[in-house]
Amino acid sequence: MSMEKNAHLLNRAFYRGKRVFVTGHTGYKGSWLTAILYELGAEATGYALAPPEGGLFRQMGGETMIRSVIGDVSDRESLEAALLAAQPEIVFHLAALVTECFAEPRRAYESNVMGTVDLFEAIRKCPSVKSVVIVTTDKVYANKGDGAVYAETDPLGGVDPYDASKTCMEYITDSYKRAYLQRDGRMVGVSTARASNVLGGGDHVKTRLIPTILNAIAEGRPVELRHPNQTRPWQSMLDALNGYLAIGRLMYEEPERYSSQWNIGPTRDGIRSVLWVVEQMQKHYASTWYVADAAQLRPESEMLGLDISKSLALLDWEPRLSCDEMFYNVVDFFKKQQEGVDPRAICAGQIRKFYGMEGV
Repeated sequence: MSMEKNAHLLNRAFYRGKRVFVTGHTGYKGSWLTAILYELGAEATGYALAPPEGGLFRQMGGETMIRSVIGDVSDRESLEAALLAAQPEIVFHLAALVTECFAEPRRAYESNVMGTVDLFEAIRKCPSVKSVVIVTTDKVYANKGDGAVYAETDPLGGVDPYDASKTCMEYITDSYKRAYLQRDGRMVGVSTARASNVLGGGDHVKTRLIPTILNAIAEGRPVELRHPNQTRPWQSMLDALNGYLAIGRLMYEEPERYSSQWNIGPTRDGIRSVLWVVEQMQKHYASTWYVADAAQLRPESEMLGLDISKSLALLDWEPRLSCDEMFYNVVDFFKKQQEGVDPRAICAGQIRKFYGMEGV
């Protein structure tokens, strides 16, 4: 029997005053999580590389919303010192090398694999920790290329260094959970969250889809698509992070019951092609058009989707925003930013609406 789907309200009440440690807080997803934790009243500490120029963290003055520690997750001593100083109750591990992985595989494994090991080594020494959420990706699944959606019980695998390093993180998490964090009288909630492609406002990385589209619109040129037929699960940034927060909360309360692997993605309606995303943007910007390099078109075997049935059945979370609402938030953020509205205020407004905090 499914639980009542009120994770956003329960998260809103639960995280006030909680000590939270976030790795990767200066990245795009980490910046949104920083803003959410700030609005929810958590006592948050972040550990990450210096925020990129032009990134959302800098745009919204993130250093005033979280205790920000600048460091590399592969620097074991620095990471351990930051975590022990924070004495967190809940840890969210978002830090990861992404775009550079294929060109720098050694660095990818040092950051994504050994960085995760270093984090767990620090957690072993920190008795305050009650709940750990390790964020991986939908790409940990061995993609059979048949257009299937993947459930948590499906085989894992990974070809390129990003996929493979994230798959390694899954095994590391399970090992530390069973060998150290759930035995000999200690019971820490430990889970992995396998997320899909998130869409939100404030993304500055030009190689990602939404910035590619919006920059093309702003410059009056066509959107250049490398793989328009590639199919992926697309979901709202707010829905994804609300899912992570729900897992962290539920493990805090019942660690043994909720320690698991969780697909945090959209409903089947959100499993669509890259071209579909462009078509959705055309509803807001009629001038949007695209060009594609036929030599780079991917076959249908590149389809990938997430089955979120387990999460819907066993968590009190579900995606709250429709596709139209998700794209409205993206476009609204962009338009307001173009008009000179402070990105911090835009983030706060969308977060407070999502969590029912308007007028509170």
